[in-house]
Amino acid sequence: MVVVAVGAHPDDVEFGCFGTLAMLSEAHKIHIFIFSAGEIGGPRETRINEAKESAALIGAEVTVFGYMNGKIPVDADSIELLKKRIDALKPDVVFAPYLEDTHQGHRAVSRIVVSSCRYVPKVLFYELPQTERFEPNYYVDVTEHFEVKAKAVRCHESQEHKPYYNIEGIRGRAAARAFKVFNPGRLFEAFVLYRLIYQGE
Repeated sequence: MVVVAVGAHPDDVEFGCFGTLAMLSEAHKIHIFIFSAGEIGGPRETRINEAKESAALIGAEVTVFGYMNGKIPVDADSIELLKKRIDALKPDVVFAPYLEDTHQGHRAVSRIVVSSCRYVPKVLFYELPQTERFEPNYYVDVTEHFEVKAKAVRCHESQEHKPYYNIEGIRGRAAARAFKVFNPGRLFEAFVLYRLIYQGE
């Protein structure tokens, strides 16, 4: 199985789906595509290196595109850029930010994924600290992989001053998601399933 995770900035996939990626990486190759280096939040090279350090924890291949932070367009060029990667890899599942979010970069990448991944059989939206009106319908138990997720978040040392860089807060959200599906004491990541094409497997 080929797995792709897409983010607007370094650290998006760490917050949104890294526990799930860590679990999947035990048997599958992970590809991470990031549209901008998040330059508003810190030096470009620093942020790219942090993303690479994080991806290395699960043996993922990470690619950072050249868009400026805060200026990711939803246009033919950005859609085609991702579509070419998707067509080449033919992933079985793609993870992306949720469509409703207060950050324009997250919203843009979500819309790009919707257009460029029309033939991907499984598309899941993940939640971020800025996500709004998120009603998950797909849950993954990441209890055994939560510490990898926490370590991945900590790789982004340049962002530690931000209030949502709080491991206990992230753990609390994962515990709340577990409680929602009647698994108290466990830790879950939650998603909105956008598309699922059953292929008989």
